[in-house]
Amino acid sequence: MRKLKIIIPVFLIAIIGLAALILIRKKVSASGIFITHPFNNAVLPAEFPSPLFEWYSTAKDTSSWEVSLVTGNKKYKINSVTRGTSWSPDVSKWDSIKLLSGFDKIYFTVKKSGKPGKGKELFFRLSKDSVGAPILYRQMPIPFVIAEKKLESMNFMLLNVGSKKAPHVAMGGFPVCGNCHSITADGSIIGLDLDAGLRDKGGYFVSPIKDTIIFNPDNYMSWSKIEKRRTFGLFSKISPDGRYIVTTIKDRVVMKNYPYSKEHIAYSQLFFPVNGHLAVYDRQQHLLNELPGANLDEYVQSNAVWTPDGKNIIFSRATALPYDTNRYEITVVNNKLIDQFVQRKKTFKYDLCIIPFNDGKGGKAEPIKGASGNGKSNYFPAVSPDGKWLVFCQAENFMLLQPDSRLYIIPAKGGEARMLGCNLPSLNSWHAWAPNSKWIVFVSKGLSPYTDMFLSHIDDEGNASIPVLVDKARVNSLVVNYPEFVNRNPQDTFIMEYDYVEIVHISTEIKSGHIERAKQLFHKLEEQNPFLFKEDCLELVYLLKSIGMTEEAKKYTERAKETINSDLFNYK
Repeated sequence: MRKLKIIIPVFLIAIIGLAALILIRKKVSASGIFITHPFNNAVLPAEFPSPLFEWYSTAKDTSSWEVSLVTGNKKYKINSVTRGTSWSPDVSKWDSIKLLSGFDKIYFTVKKSGKPGKGKELFFRLSKDSVGAPILYRQMPIPFVIAEKKLESMNFMLLNVGSKKAPHVAMGGFPVCGNCHSITADGSIIGLDLDAGLRDKGGYFVSPIKDTIIFNPDNYMSWSKIEKRRTFGLFSKISPDGRYIVTTIKDRVVMKNYPYSKEHIAYSQLFFPVNGHLAVYDRQQHLLNELPGANLDEYVQSNAVWTPDGKNIIFSRATALPYDTNRYEITVVNNKLIDQFVQRKKTFKYDLCIIPFNDGKGGKAEPIKGASGNGKSNYFPAVSPDGKWLVFCQAENFMLLQPDSRLYIIPAKGGEARMLGCNLPSLNSWHAWAPNSKWIVFVSKGLSPYTDMFLSHIDDEGNASIPVLVDKARVNSLVVNYPEFVNRNPQDTFIMEYDYVEIVHISTEIKSGHIERAKQLFHKLEEQNPFLFKEDCLELVYLLKSIGMTEEAKKYTERAKETINSDLFNYK
């Protein structure tokens, strides 16, 4: 578990103002002790296990520390001594603290052993509301240039908020790049973006959630193949009832991966869509159709979510970036233009809009009051399951991985936007609502360059509590992102297995000397009959020749002559 960076919780500025924050900083600095977490006045879920208390001291001596936990009503107290600068109470004692606190303040104090004075103190509370559902999220290394080369170090994890146990590995290692996942309101079906099928950025799997989920050709689909052109299929979301999937087609993005350096470790990629239409896939009819009113060439329309009743779709919209010549490209290739975005000389701002689904007929898209026309970029809409609130990200520009991204809330039908009190100083994003509409989970870089997961309680008036760090989600040198609640028993787990043969699987077996296994995988690849680009065919030719499959190599040499390069994939 990695150590937290030194930081004062400046998110308090949203609650008590800058002047009070300055006073707090002076007081903390004078004591020489900085409690990094939990935050003062944080609210913990009812089922939260014994948390990790961590602090930092400017003192140089290595003597022990005295720590204590006491309920505000003085009914229970824990005293302990520790040599390190972190401590967690025994499970049984923590349970007693929770039971006897009466949901009132609980005080934590830390001081140097034998030193006069009170030391450093803060308080927190327990909520009467539980989270009530596990969280599925992605775990990966940064920067992105490293992650792309080490897909095996990416995992999908399933976390039970109320358990002291480490998160469950739902999918260990990625054979291909994987991103967004989407789950139905009842937690019965999952959709997962995995670039299966050999370089297909439009790859997508849909499966019922059960003890073991197998991703294979039976539940695989490709937005690219359906559209007969390359496409990302960005931000796909399953409808609450599981019948429909809203996605982005004809999408083009600005993408810049920065080289490995300390300067870019925290924010190592710029990525946002500049062209795209919304489309809806009917899983019963097996049809993908553009959504009228959200398929206009003059706009980029993307990042869509369903309202809980399934009657409307909320999405991000901005004036589209004109194409140079090739309308089939999926990434902007004009490096001068990309540099203008990187240097913030060129802006790109999104509004949130709402459009009726209308059984796929769409309608007129209307900007949402409080999340549009404000001179900012508004994105990542998330509607509370009870249909009452809309929480979204707001930044000066762009989308995804923005240091100035803050969470705002408005009534679901629109209204005055308020910045939530749970925001931390750097990046607040990838938020999702618990099924009971009482909690949100989000990620932030407020404590470290490595993104952390936090929980915040949302009351009936739409106010967010000071957040609590989900410390057991932390792993050294890895970040967490894309957290989504799964509306299931928190103790239930499942495993996701990837059973789609990729060329890299064959190559790995050959390098390991498992020639017969490599041949078996090749035959399985042929049975799955994937779409192959020219570079795929040529790579197979090389591998087949290396294991003596000369006739098969000849076949793919001829096949390479008949197909196209991946960068020309447009199915004209």
